[in-house]
Amino acid sequence: MATSVYANPQERHLDSKNISVALGELKRKLRFGGRVTCNLSSSGLTLDCVRGLPDQLRALSADNRVYALDLSPNRIRADWEKLLPIVRDFLGTKTVEYLDLSLNYLPALETLQQSDVLLRGYTAYGERLSLGVDGNFLTGDQEYDRWVLGARKFKREAYGYSYDSD
Repeated sequence: MATSVYANPQERHLDSKNISVALGELKRKLRFGGRVTCNLSSSGLTLDCVRGLPDQLRALSADNRVYALDLSPNRIRADWEKLLPIVRDFLGTKTVEYLDLSLNYLPALETLQQSDVLLRGYTAYGERLSLGVDGNFLTGDQEYDRWVLGARKFKREAYGYSYDSD
């Protein structure tokens, strides 16, 4: 199934005061149904603004939801503990099917290994969550490759990308 894309104009900086403009535009796109990717990348979004976004997205349409949400790269600064409830709010409630948070101000992915609880919390969403970079090579290291594969899955589902290794 083809995916249509709503993209916030790159020059428009979003915050909690004006994100409603972008969401209004997205709502018009959702009226047509089908799979919709919402590209809010490079919009200057912060953790505080993203925290309320799941509720705002759910309120847009009872019939259609955002299929994939691209929040890479923005100004989201968080440690893994603060970010996990937001990830759960997006993916655990099926507010979106796929979520990309790569290239934000997050700790190194290797630090997730320090907490089994946090690692399980993030890996529970499998390839629905993108925290890595899709262009990196697969290394054979399962812990590293999971994030590359998640990023590739997001790009494939959201934008129709394909990779030589697919």
